[in-house]
Amino acid sequence: MLRTAPTALFVAAVAFPAVGDAATASKAFTTPVVTVHAKEFAFIAPARIAAGTTTFRLVNDGREVHQISILELTNGKTLADYAAAIKANRPTPWAVGAGGPNAAGPGQTIEATVTLEPGNYIFVCWVPSPGETVPHMAKGMMHALTVSALGVAPARAVTLSAPEPAPDVRLEVFEYGFKFSKPLTAGRHVIQVANVGMQEHEAAFVKLAPGKTMKDVDAWFEGGQKGPPPLAPAPGMAGLGRGRTGTFTTTLTPGRYSVACFIPDAKDGKPHEMHGMVQEFTVAAK
Repeated sequence: MLRTAPTALFVAAVAFPAVGDAATASKAFTTPVVTVHAKEFAFIAPARIAAGTTTFRLVNDGREVHQISILELTNGKTLADYAAAIKANRPTPWAVGAGGPNAAGPGQTIEATVTLEPGNYIFVCWVPSPGETVPHMAKGMMHALTVSALGVAPARAVTLSAPEPAPDVRLEVFEYGFKFSKPLTAGRHVIQVANVGMQEHEAAFVKLAPGKTMKDVDAWFEGGQKGPPPLAPAPGMAGLGRGRTGTFTTTLTPGRYSVACFIPDAKDGKPHEMHGMVQEFTVAAK
């Protein structure tokens, strides 16, 4: 997969509070937890963990928005191979999306739970800095992770506890749309994201400002991001390869939201959003 920088939707979080908070995230899952700290432009994370279902807790210590997009490197590839391919603008079909928390504003903590088989992985951040199109990963925001059946993570990185709660909402992603198992309501939800399509997909959520639509968001970016941002990022799921699933927890307040996928299409390279993979919806009060 060769990916370009995602839309600047998440950049707005610097000036517009994100949906959700650290208190919600800390109670989200009870599987083994790997805490990853992010700042400009690096991840502070363990180099090795054990295979299996794991919650990745992203703590944003920086001044900009960050995400963890977990990629599995197949065919014996390494972080150096990936960095070289991206620099040379070469396709990376051997890098497969495995999900991850997407995305956290400054001071925010969010979580996502995914299942990783033994192998080589990397963390990357595709979010660009405000006013830029170059993703953070091009500035060195990448991290190598070995997942081993016998791996032992540092004590401070992993906390063992009880089984994770069952998802109450299933979200299927495919070419080119989203399908919720039921309408989302205000309050806390554990959402399972399942890629039932043929290509890699993500679920990037935002909350729209009152009275605003995605057309207003597009106009705001095209106009140079002048005035109050018409959106705020909400917790979601980074890119998942075909057949993969992951869960994340979010606390929604009443209002208008949008979910979109900005991963480039395998055929024409255009973001899936340009193929219609964007959906607005209303979260009603209980």
